[in-house]
Amino acid sequence: MDRILIIDDARERAAWLRASLELAGYEVLDVLAWVDVDAARLQRLHPDVIIVDTNAPGRDTLEQISVMSSELERPVVVLGGQDDQGSIREAMRAGVSAYVSHAIQAEDLAPILRVATARFAEYKRLRDELKEAKTQLAERKTIDRAKGILMQEHGFSEPDAYQRMRKMAMDRSKRLVDVAEAIILAQELKG
Repeated sequence: MDRILIIDDARERAAWLRASLELAGYEVLDVLAWVDVDAARLQRLHPDVIIVDTNAPGRDTLEQISVMSSELERPVVVLGGQDDQGSIREAMRAGVSAYVSHAIQAEDLAPILRVATARFAEYKRLRDELKEAKTQLAERKTIDRAKGILMQEHGFSEPDAYQRMRKMAMDRSKRLVDVAEAIILAQELKG
């Protein structure tokens, strides 16, 4: 976690932040104003963490933060945000990993970045687990539907339908869900 991108419209504040990060051993890739932020530049820079220094993240800023967090899959830290629950909640929904609403000192940066990175990694792990669970559930439903077709069309018992699908999958080096999808497609073509 040493490659940092700073996004800040206030040049003096950004200069202090850059100097503080570099003194702490971080590599600051660039300092951008919001008008200079675009997806291609962010992809090219490929930062480990994005720090947004702003007094009040508005709707446009939060939308850009959301895109940065999800598309780049990088932690985003907001410094100098408003100290109200609504702003904090909106920022967190947008994908902000750390939100600091008070003035910070240079020695605060490293712990803030560590927490943001750890929080983002945990969020990403949970999101990946949820995605995997949803995929498994969808595949299970597809397999059950295909079993139902085999049971109805050919009079197989549920275990027999499952065994036949499993054998077809192994014989063809396919996944069970792929065989199930083919059975469903064949049924739909008949119908």
